[in-house]
Amino acid sequence: MTDRQNLTDRSTGLVGRNLDDVEELRARLFEAEEALEVIRSGEVDAVVVGGPLGQQIYSITNADRPYRLLVEQMKEGAVTLLSAGLIAYCNNSFALLVGKPAGQVSGCQIQQFILRSDVVLLESLLNSINGGRIVITLIADGQIEVPVSLSLSPLPDNAEGRIVCGVVTDLRQLRQSTKELADASIRLADQIAVRERAEALLHQAQKMEVVGQLTGGLAHDFNNLLMIIGGNLDLIRKRISDDHIVQRLDQVLSAVQRGGKLTQQLLAFSRIQTLSPQSISINDLLPEIEMLVRRAVGSGIEVQIDLAQGLWFCRADPNQLESAILNLAINARDAMTGGGRLIVSTANMVLDAKAAAELGGEIAPGRFVTVTLTDTGTGMTQDVITRVFEPFFTTKEVGKGSGLGLSQVYGFVRQSGGHISIKSDVGKGTAVRLYLPWTERIEAVAAKMVVAAKPPKVGFRKVLIVEDNDELRDLATQLLQGLGYATCSAGTGAEAISTLMKDTQIDLLFTDVLMPGGINGFELADEIRRHRPDIALLVTSGFPGSFLPGVQPNGSCDIIRKPYTEAELAAAIARVWMASVTETECVSG
Repeated sequence: MTDRQNLTDRSTGLVGRNLDDVEELRARLFEAEEALEVIRSGEVDAVVVGGPLGQQIYSITNADRPYRLLVEQMKEGAVTLLSAGLIAYCNNSFALLVGKPAGQVSGCQIQQFILRSDVVLLESLLNSINGGRIVITLIADGQIEVPVSLSLSPLPDNAEGRIVCGVVTDLRQLRQSTKELADASIRLADQIAVRERAEALLHQAQKMEVVGQLTGGLAHDFNNLLMIIGGNLDLIRKRISDDHIVQRLDQVLSAVQRGGKLTQQLLAFSRIQTLSPQSISINDLLPEIEMLVRRAVGSGIEVQIDLAQGLWFCRADPNQLESAILNLAINARDAMTGGGRLIVSTANMVLDAKAAAELGGEIAPGRFVTVTLTDTGTGMTQDVITRVFEPFFTTKEVGKGSGLGLSQVYGFVRQSGGHISIKSDVGKGTAVRLYLPWTERIEAVAAKMVVAAKPPKVGFRKVLIVEDNDELRDLATQLLQGLGYATCSAGTGAEAISTLMKDTQIDLLFTDVLMPGGINGFELADEIRRHRPDIALLVTSGFPGSFLPGVQPNGSCDIIRKPYTEAELAAAIARVWMASVTETECVSG
């Protein structure tokens, strides 16, 4: 074999081997392409690759596929964005937020789904190196605005260009919950404020009630003391001829009378004073007392009277109302030391349940007539306003006020079924408003009293005095005997009944109201009337009017208030005598 032949054979073998290698490589390439395709389609769970170190298993299930499923099923929206905002991918949750199918969202600019005013904020975050979180508004299909939280994070080491991944959270439910929570918080705060106001009003009402009971009891005991002092001085005065001593006694008796007026103010606050309510028109009353008001405040203060047209009638004691207005005018004067203006105005007012509650809950809804005194004085702080109706509370200097003026007004208005309110600004002035209950107009009818043509020359034969206080019982005995009446006395109701049953000469019962032994003066009068219907009755007490809870006055009893003088006692007995004579004549006629 020649060299040429050997060379040909060698070439032919080499070509054959190369062709085999090419076919093998083609087969491997095809196999790799198939593997890549099934990997892309997610049809395989793992890839087994052989190599010098043996077979290597790459698990697709534990890598890419679960994460893709997670992204698709998550409730938050997920997007993949290119640097210019082009949506490369979005899940179904994001597509639902914008109201379009996912296939129509991918390939769009995300800016077209963003509220115009939020686009600049989005693009700034999109170009941020580290990403971040913002709150923006998506515009869903139908121009529905959806508030969302957008969190963007760029993918690192991306050679093909900047890619940003985003998570979008719908904030509508969170905002609704926040709004509901805020509304609930506001309602709770309102309820707390209402409760605190109600508790404060209740505390104030309870305090005023306790103070009222205390002052009422104080007035009762004080009246008894004044009765003993004044009555005995009255007896002494009648037996002294020295003019100098008589003058001194008159001064003491005058002080006793002032003390009596002081207790009346306490009783007014306690709402147990004697009232004579009538159907009155405040518009008719104010012109009558306008001159008194002007004199009370002085020439340095301008007084303006504003009367409402068509003012309703109200039910109140005109004398007590006049006193209340004068008291308020004097208080206004003291608050305007440098001069000012006092406006007295009237108005009709209808209070519903809410308005009545705002006034403290101490007044029932309904129709009221109001009289308001407004001054331009120094005003009061809230701390002063809360205490201004308390007896003896005053901001005036010692000796310039007893602190009972407003408490008397308070008691009168509350006892009349009304209310009093105060609004004040420090340095600007104060407005005090009285609410008095509306009533129908009732024309006053003069009562015609039938009296005996020839009254007897002698009065009662004998008076039974019922008083548990030994000093007062002795004093009443001295006063009645000084008036010429025969007397006997008892310390309890049971003792009085026993005495009356034994002595038929008794034709007048003079009894105190509050007594020990389980029976008060009115109950004693009723019991005696059952045995002696012809007996006359005269009642006395330091508590006038409604007296105490559970102590109801007898309408047929004449009442004389402690402290009383001998002259007042004589006049009261004369009234009882005239009433008994009138009753006898009416029965006989």
